[in-house]
Amino acid sequence: MAEIPHKTALSGKLLTMKFMQRQQEQETRDKLVKEQNRIVTEAHWVIDQAAVDLPKPKFQVDYEPSFLQMNATERSSVGRMSFQKFNSVVEKSASQAAGDQQLERELKRQRQSEISDDEMANEMGRSNKAKKTKEVARKSSNGGQSKKPTTNRRAPPKPSGSGGKFMKPKE
Repeated sequence: MAEIPHKTALSGKLLTMKFMQRQQEQETRDKLVKEQNRIVTEAHWVIDQAAVDLPKPKFQVDYEPSFLQMNATERSSVGRMSFQKFNSVVEKSASQAAGDQQLERELKRQRQSEISDDEMANEMGRSNKAKKTKEVARKSSNGGQSKKPTTNRRAPPKPSGSGGKFMKPKE
């Protein structure tokens, strides 16, 4: 008997059928996804956090709780709530709590901006010392005499009439 040669390729009619086209599209999509995943994994960098010792940032960010509620302790909506004046007792307690929070924030802000008497004295002493050293340096460079600088400019004319008083314009 003659053996029938084994076909390695599928016929054209079989390849044009819907299920075969879907199978080919699925294989193409799988290849594309695998290629994209390979590219992403090759491009993905990983930094070893334990090996890198970064200094802490030198700035501090303060958030205003009236604009952005960061944690549960700053939220004003914890507990019971009243809408459209339905429960006046709850509304009064909520407004009182909000007022207390605002007062606390303002006191904290005021404490941060205050300067103690000792700190003020130190700052004033520093500024006075700087002024005195500038005066001493200026006097020593002028030979101990304070002299007016000479310029070629004319002095501005003196106001005439009322002796330098402000005159109201006439209407």
